[in-house]
Amino acid sequence: MSTGTPLEQAQQRLQQYLDAEARILQSQEYTVGQGGTARRNRRADLEQVRAGIKECRDEIARLQPAPRRVSYLRPY
Repeated sequence: MSTGTPLEQAQQRLQQYLDAEARILQSQEYTVGQGGTARRNRRADLEQVRAGIKECRDEIARLQPAPRRVSYLRPY
């Protein structure tokens, strides 16, 4: 289970999605072994992973504190 603030957790989750996207782009499906003992592994759909990336980025934007604005007033 992840520890840290909700922002840190969202950032970790985003990194995991980005890593998954990179693996998918390298190969969507691969086979281990040969013949009758071969096993096939198919990675998650790229569209689902990209939706997760967008969701994480939106959550991070929501969790980050708003930038502070400083206004200086000068009397006339």
